Amino acid sequence: MTDFSAEPAASRLADLRARAAAPNAVAVDCFTFGQALLQHAGGDKASQREALAALVRAYQLDSSCEPTLLHTIAQTAFVLRDWALVESATGLLLSHHAEDANALIWRAAAVQQRDDFATAEALLREAVRVVPGNPVALHKLALCIKEQARFAEAEALLRQVLMLSPQNAHALFDLSELEIRSGRFAEGWTHYESRVVFAGGELNNAQQALAAISAPWQGESLAGKRLVVYGEQGNGDCLWAVRFLPMLAERARREGGRVIFGHDGPLRHLFERMLPVDLPLETSLETQPDFHCGLMSLPLRLGIVDAAGWGGPYLSADPAREQAWRERVEAHTAARRGSRKVGLVWNGNPDHIRDMRRSVPVEQIEPLLNVPDVSYFALSPGRGETVAQWRAKGLDVVDLTHHFQSGFDDVAALLANLDLVVTIDSGPAHLAGALGVPTCLMIDHVSAWFWGDESPLTAWYDSIELVRQPRVGDWAPVVAKVRERIEAVGRS
Repeated sequence: MTDFSAEPAASRLADLRARAAAPNAVAVDCFTFGQALLQHAGGDKASQREALAALVRAYQLDSSCEPTLLHTIAQTAFVLRDWALVESATGLLLSHHAEDANALIWRAAAVQQRDDFATAEALLREAVRVVPGNPVALHKLALCIKEQARFAEAEALLRQVLMLSPQNAHALFDLSELEIRSGRFAEGWTHYESRVVFAGGELNNAQQALAAISAPWQGESLAGKRLVVYGEQGNGDCLWAVRFLPMLAERARREGGRVIFGHDGPLRHLFERMLPVDLPLETSLETQPDFHCGLMSLPLRLGIVDAAGWGGPYLSADPAREQAWRERVEAHTAARRGSRKVGLVWNGNPDHIRDMRRSVPVEQIEPLLNVPDVSYFALSPGRGETVAQWRAKGLDVVDLTHHFQSGFDDVAALLANLDLVVTIDSGPAHLAGALGVPTCLMIDHVSAWFWGDESPLTAWYDSIELVRQPRVGDWAPVVAKVRERIEAVGRS
């Protein structure tokens, strides 16, 4: 095969693409292009999808053109979450070699996506039998069992993984979530730091700059020192963790140090209103720090080992925006005097790793929407088509999100004018809780660690009522209970 290693990547790929697209292309042309594209794709999903299409084409032209072809197709489909293709490719692999551990693991992930946990678990147990003591197979089995809410069993398996690979940051992170979920904060926060290890390649420019000029803060005295705390992870994480900044500011004040919050994005103005005057927010690296620290590390560094007392509201809507949104809301409800106002989030970002489980299918949320004397307000932008379909059915759902001009500041102002928020586990849930707005949180059977295991309440947010799935994928009881809650609004 020709060695293209000295050629510029773009030129080489263009040549291979042309050869693979030619009418007389053969399997090797498609395979070579697909492999080369995967090597240069990095994390670019579009390039990975193009590569996968080329590899599938190679298989269609000649399934025996390359011994690793089917494995590469299965693995790439797994990365892209093309579960139908994963099942197809692994079915072929396992028909030839029933003890292919990789194929067993990939296939387990695919069947788990359709909530067939019994089959997924059986496949993973077979993989563990085939490769005993393999930390990857044990880790996948632990996560499958965790998704069935068998938390103690999952934790035992994760501890086995860590005995085999003590520096396994992903296993430590997954263990931390189980520990935090059960209220073992001292251990959980410590293990949660493992995220820093595997997130290293995902740090943004500001975080990389901080790491280059300052030391990570381990909780040392801040006397005469400057600490920059940076926002990290998703909006929900930031909304949850920002509550700890005033406590940090008090400590820095007492020790004679200075804290700066480095943050820029849709939450900025919300956060600025709640920060102490001596803890400024900077949107660029203006202050030369001695230390840096991620926002989600504050519970560990500040010794937060009990959630009690942290549930009160700590954010507020901008008064002027709140008034403007009151007028918008009243303009919609004026003709229905006494109408109760309910905010609604039924699905989230489809790229979120848990979105398939945490989002409620449109057809299953509809039983909420015909409660008499209730006006519903969509809280997530980009759902206008669904809202229009509901309105065509005579359901009183309105989408005012085109007025969201100032990030979460507008969302907060709208929430402040509602009687109740009904939401899945996403950013608006944390925002409503931080504002103290009455909220019904519809959560999937396992859900995120913030929400604990079984209680209908959370110490982190006094205004949130948790309504949990009794079984994986079973939203009907959740919707029925939330409907009862909506019916009771304003009538107690």
